[in-house]
Amino acid sequence: MPTAVSPADGRVIFVTSQTVSGDFGGVASADALCASLATAARLPGSFRAWLSGGGLSPSATFSRGPTPFVMTSGVRVADHWDDFADGTINNPIIVDERGVQPASVDQVWTGTDTGGVPAASGASCGDWQSLVGTGQVGAFDQIGPGWSAAGIRPCDQPARLYCVEQ
Repeated sequence: MPTAVSPADGRVIFVTSQTVSGDFGGVASADALCASLATAARLPGSFRAWLSGGGLSPSATFSRGPTPFVMTSGVRVADHWDDFADGTINNPIIVDERGVQPASVDQVWTGTDTGGVPAASGASCGDWQSLVGTGQVGAFDQIGPGWSAAGIRPCDQPARLYCVEQ
C-alpha cells in the first residue's frame, strides 16, 4: 500500500478532472487551466501543466529541488525532481484536483518525454493550437516511462493534463 503524506509535505501533482482536445491554446492556456482547477479545489500554491510546446518544456521552466511530489490524496509520486524525471515514478498519478480518480480517458496530453524534455516525436498538435495531426500523451495509470510518453493521440480526441505545483 502506498505511503500517504500530507499534500503540505510536498509539491502537489494531479491529473485534471476536465478533458480538452489538442487545440486548447498552448502551454499558457494549459497553465491557466491548472491554476483555475487548483483554485476551485482550494489547493494553495502556483500550478503549471506538465507540457512541452512553443519552445517551452518542464525541464527548462519547472522549479527543481529536494521536495517530494505528492497527489492530492497524499500518496507520494516521487521523492524529488531527479526521481520524478528519471523515467519511473513511485505511484501512478491517478487522482484529480479533488482527490477523485477519473472514471474514463486515462490519456494525458504531455508533448513531453520523461526527464521533462520535449517529445522526440515532436507531436504536439501544432503547439497545442490545432485539431489536425497528433500529440504525445502519457497514461495516468502508468509508473514507467508511459506516464509521460505512452504514445500519440489524434488532436481532435479528448485527453487530460497533469498539473504540478511550483
